[in-house]
Amino acid sequence: MNVLITGATGLIGKELGKILADKGHNIIVVSRNAKRAAMTLPFPCKVIEGDLLREPLEKDALKSVDAVINLMGEPVVGTRWSEAQKKKIYDSRVVGTRNLIASLPAQLKAFISGSAIGFYGDCKDKVCAENQTPGSDFLARVTTDWEAEAKKAPGRIAIIRTGIVLSAHGGALEQMLFPFKAGVGGALGNGKQWMSWISIQDIANLFVFALENEQVQGPLNGAAPHPVTNMQFSKALAKSLDRNLGLPVPVLAIKALYGEAAQTITSSVRTSAQYVESLGFKFEHPYLPEYLHHLCAPWRAREEIFYSEQFIPVAPEKLFTFFKDPYNLEQITPPTLSFHIKKVSAKEIQQGTLIDYVLKIRGVPAKWKTEIGEWNPPFKFVDRQLSGPYSLWHHTHEFRPFCGGTLMTDRVRYKLPMGFLGWITAGAFVKSEVTQIFKYRREVISALKIT
Repeated sequence: MNVLITGATGLIGKELGKILADKGHNIIVVSRNAKRAAMTLPFPCKVIEGDLLREPLEKDALKSVDAVINLMGEPVVGTRWSEAQKKKIYDSRVVGTRNLIASLPAQLKAFISGSAIGFYGDCKDKVCAENQTPGSDFLARVTTDWEAEAKKAPGRIAIIRTGIVLSAHGGALEQMLFPFKAGVGGALGNGKQWMSWISIQDIANLFVFALENEQVQGPLNGAAPHPVTNMQFSKALAKSLDRNLGLPVPVLAIKALYGEAAQTITSSVRTSAQYVESLGFKFEHPYLPEYLHHLCAPWRAREEIFYSEQFIPVAPEKLFTFFKDPYNLEQITPPTLSFHIKKVSAKEIQQGTLIDYVLKIRGVPAKWKTEIGEWNPPFKFVDRQLSGPYSLWHHTHEFRPFCGGTLMTDRVRYKLPMGFLGWITAGAFVKSEVTQIFKYRREVISALKIT
């Protein structure tokens, strides 16, 4: 099918797009910045530039679309809600969906729309099935209006009320991690409020399930079958990180920090997955403790992780040739680092190759010696720091054949010097720097004419 995805550059959209592309679907993406989206998305797609907050797209642009997965929406958690921010949250879902539907062909087969468990409001201990009436707070009003717009779409309609999505790479867990990694993270208030969560793999699979199964219609709870209280979640996260559980965070402090947005953080939503399971959907990760233990393995070892994916429309063999030349590393490193190779033990990179180079970190000169510890052309190689500014730097490069091209994955495990003190004082800065380095690298590689 020709599947249109909105919100494709978000956490769910990226995972979902990879699954759909791997299954042979043709993907169309709407983005306000086509160039940035094409560089960021880890799957092949056609990008249509447009702003659905302003107006519908030209009808001809979407005339070949068979189905839609609608994930658009301004982030809800992480900032205080000013009136302007609340308008963005509302319009990005309600107005955006309205303009999207106005752009669609009448013969559309399926419209699968995102929503949120915020639809139910604060339900205390009540178990919320899909026929539960909506709440009355701001997010409940937003999701109610959002779903009302989605129901106007042509074709079969399914609406997935997504819970708290947990992933090792971004999303809600990333926002929670810092205090827990520091050993001071604790429950919010009395910790009795329910958290309906779901793994990134399961929520992406649920959207695919809703797309591909014609019996799926109406609202679905997108949350694992075993919700937990905030206290249970906090204990499981602390244990998974091998840290102590800190003192509870007073609700008044949360309200002082987030204002009205604190309602979302402290509300209790206990959803049921009974209907979703009755349709035949199988959860890969139904239990929180096991899933968190899996996600937190690197952090349990006091390591930091950076992860990046990029789709390149050339075969791994051709892309790998570029990386065999050590001096190409200079080309894909930001000029601000003044990266320069001093010595290489082999003309082409291979197992055991040693590379000596110099660079500047915020203007401060540093020396670095790398060894190629694993070499499996054209699919994988690993470089690790033998000496340099980090206590640990272990970079895995993978080149997976994917949809006629390559899904290139970079996975970096690193530790800062001076242990906990180094992490607490410089961790955020280093993470930002590493993110910018790989952003530059993606830009350069996407512009390369590799044939």
